[in-house]
Order: sequence, then C-alpha cells, then structure tokens
Amino acid sequence: MKKIFFSLLIVFNVLFAAPNMAPQFSATTTTGEKVSLAQYLETKKPLLVYFTASWCPTCAKNWPSINEVYKTYKDRVNFLSISIDPTDTNEVLTELSQKHNLVYPMVAGNPKIMVDFGVKGQATTVLVNSKGEITFMDSGHITLKEYQDLLDDLLANE
Repeated sequence: MKKIFFSLLIVFNVLFAAPNMAPQFSATTTTGEKVSLAQYLETKKPLLVYFTASWCPTCAKNWPSINEVYKTYKDRVNFLSISIDPTDTNEVLTELSQKHNLVYPMVAGNPKIMVDFGVKGQATTVLVNSKGEITFMDSGHITLKEYQDLLDDLLANE
C-alpha cells in the first residue's frame, strides 16, 4: 500500500508540478548587444543557453556542434553562450570565437546567471521554451545529432 501511495504521489507531482521557470537575467554580449530573458521571450522563440568556460575541454567538444545548430536554427531559436568564469573577459571570448570560428552570441564570465539557473558547472546546456519554462538541462558532451534532436523536439512542442 505504501509503495502504491508513493508511486501515485510521484506520478501526480510529475503531471501537475509547476514548471521550472528560467530566471530573469540581463547581460551584454561580447559584441555589445544587450540581451535579457524578457527580450528573448518577446521574440516568441525558444532559447538555448550554454554555460561554458574558455579552459573547459568538454565545452570545447560542444562548441562546433553549437556553432552548427546555431547556423541552422538561429531563425527559429535564440542562442546565448555564457561563461561561468569571471576571468573570461570579452577579449578572451573574442579571441576564442576567432580561433574556433564561433558565430553564436557569447557573454563574458558571469557566474551569477549560472547560479540563478541552478547550473552546477560548465558544459551545461539549458533549453527554455517560449513561455520561459526550462524544458532541458544537462551537463557534458552533446553531439551535433543530439543537439538537432533536442531542438527539433523543443520546436515541435512550441
């Protein structure tokens, strides 16, 4: 009986729990563009936020995939990469972007945004739907195909 009760409780919580909302934030990209969650939500497009660090080897594995999905999905999905390391200045990230031919928007080291999102470390991908609900959060290496599948699912559920 106890197992049935806890199973039903878990199912109820999954079905009826309030969505995990993305925190409000504002920042300035390395190119000087001011961005915010509110601004992104006004576009009625979902948002991919990638928490990175210039020295992170797992992040470096994800950069080419994010670069490719950005080129394909940028008209349907907003993208923002945020460094979690305060020493990742605009200059550091601009050099990194040039070295690796990265074309998606980046924000210099801002660990506060990471903490507000509940992210524990670098190489973390967060997907936010057009209502501001966090629909996906995971750390580690994600392949190009996995990013494509994630974004296709996100767009299909808009």
